[in-house]
Amino acid sequence: MTRSLLFTVRQCWYADRRGLIDVVVLQLAVAGGMAGALLLLRGLLTSLLSGSSAGGPGLGGSAGVGRLVAGMAVLVALGAAAGALQLVAAARQRVLGIRLDRHLIAAVLERSGRAGLADFEDPAFHDRLQRAVRASRQEPAMVVALLTALLQAALMVAAVAGIFVVMVWWLLPLTLLSALPAAKAARDERTARYGLHVALAENRRRREYYERVLSGRDDAKEVRALGLAGRLRRRWDAEYGAEVAETVAVTRTHLRLRLKARLVGDAVIGLVVGGVWWLVAAHAVTASTAATGLAALWLLSGQLKAAVTMAGSLGESVLYMADLRGFLDVPPTPGDPEPAVTADFAGLRAAHLSFTYPGESAPVLHDVSLTLAPGEIVALVGANGSGKTTLAKVLAGLYAPGGGTLLHGGEPVGDGAELRRRTAVVFQDYARYKLTARDNIAFGRPGEPADERRVETAARRAGAYELIRRLPGGYDTVLGREFTGGTDLSGGQWQRLALARAFYRDAPFVILDEPTASLDPQAEADLYARIRELFAGRTVLLITHRFGSVRHCDRIYVLAGGRVAEQGDHASLMDADAAYARLFRLQAAPYQAIDHSG
Repeated sequence: MTRSLLFTVRQCWYADRRGLIDVVVLQLAVAGGMAGALLLLRGLLTSLLSGSSAGGPGLGGSAGVGRLVAGMAVLVALGAAAGALQLVAAARQRVLGIRLDRHLIAAVLERSGRAGLADFEDPAFHDRLQRAVRASRQEPAMVVALLTALLQAALMVAAVAGIFVVMVWWLLPLTLLSALPAAKAARDERTARYGLHVALAENRRRREYYERVLSGRDDAKEVRALGLAGRLRRRWDAEYGAEVAETVAVTRTHLRLRLKARLVGDAVIGLVVGGVWWLVAAHAVTASTAATGLAALWLLSGQLKAAVTMAGSLGESVLYMADLRGFLDVPPTPGDPEPAVTADFAGLRAAHLSFTYPGESAPVLHDVSLTLAPGEIVALVGANGSGKTTLAKVLAGLYAPGGGTLLHGGEPVGDGAELRRRTAVVFQDYARYKLTARDNIAFGRPGEPADERRVETAARRAGAYELIRRLPGGYDTVLGREFTGGTDLSGGQWQRLALARAFYRDAPFVILDEPTASLDPQAEADLYARIRELFAGRTVLLITHRFGSVRHCDRIYVLAGGRVAEQGDHASLMDADAAYARLFRLQAAPYQAIDHSG
């Protein structure tokens, strides 16, 4: 709790130090004004109730009335000043809150952007990320508001307690004692609510997934075609119902405990009030001191109750901020999230690679060895689930191998960023950025300003130039109908943009994972026919399950069950008459069959 509270204060300081200083100073001024008002009230009561020892006017004299009016005027002025300061403090607090919100969300996005791809395969990482995102979006403004209110309450308590020390110091410990039951009840509720928050993390992730499917455009067509909306909504409702039931149970339990604590605290205050008036009747305390002391007691008890309530709420928010602190404190996977592209590529060799996904026991890759020489076109083929895409991600520096060695130019690869700087990847499930067509291409080199000439050249090489030219705004067209003036593309058109992105990156090592899956047969044939021309001077790893597309590759690796089952060129693999030859003939058979029946 202490570390997380200090973390929150530090983040406030980093986000808006001037705002934080202003809020603290303003609250100090308000608390000082309250202490001054109490002292003035005590002086007025003492003067008016005691009268003049020399026979001067008391409560009924004109001088006493004048002093009362003057004193009340000062009290009104202090109240007005305090109100104005509170308004200014509230305004500065809102600005501080939104700046803190921006600062913390940026930190979460930065940390998430630096996380390794393997992290996103780990459910525990998703839980931490989900809780950190929730904390960064919902808690900063709440923490600022509660921290400010608690600071004000603490300063008010200190100011009033100072008056107690001057006048009736013995009331202070009794008043503080009255707040202990409520403080304990608030702490217990805070702990229970945070425990519920942690336990429900995966429940919320599932619920948010259902919400995305039900409200997102990409899934809308299939959800409606299959009539899935009702079924998905019922599952969402069941997940939400579990959270509601747990929340109701925790809330009811701790409401009863807090009511009991409140009654105990109020009973203590009642006993204190009775004791004070008994002392007045016994002439042990003057009436003016008793009246001022009880006014201070009323203020102090109210501020203590408010402080306890706010401390409980602040404690819960700070626990959520602990999620954020824990997420940000975990060191990210080393590597630049925007690696600068480098042109040198001295060949890549994998020796006895293995890889296992986080949380899984069975490895996906076993003892894989292959060579990618400069300028070669190498194919990786195999059935679905054979490990082709996983191996490609390891070779691209997106996953660190679990075992074995990766060598570039004969030297061990230090980290994934070294490979990413040399690699362009067109994934089978390529990204569709709902931004401009220019962005979709220029994102190939995110660390550099978009180069219009290179964007157009990349579009031409990928066969995307004409389709972009026909868009309403050309390269400035937003590719998403959710946005004003936006439009959408077909699957094949999106795939051309993904290829253009790879051309724009202009890396010496290119990985093409099913690069023609969404293209029509003519476009597919054109790409494979020109692949050496389009990627001249580069090393290309071509991943496909279409065996007819790899006949002219320099070398072919056949993956089966995460292992290299065969390797060689097309002719040698056909001569071997093993798995490759069998699958090649199986795919070719429908095209070779000729119907002579008439």
